[in-house]
Amino acid sequence: MSGECYYNHPELFKMDDEGYPIVLVDDIQDDAMKKHAREAVEVCPAVAISVES
Repeated sequence: MSGECYYNHPELFKMDDEGYPIVLVDDIQDDAMKKHAREAVEVCPAVAISVES
């Protein structure tokens, strides 16, 4: 676990008490937020994030 998602995109993720990421949003309509979600997918070293269209 590296935390890249919540360090780079705190508007989409936060860290729980054990250091694991929590997704803060369910449905993204804003284009800028969609871009941030795609960026989070790309930088996740654990390949643990995906975006559904």
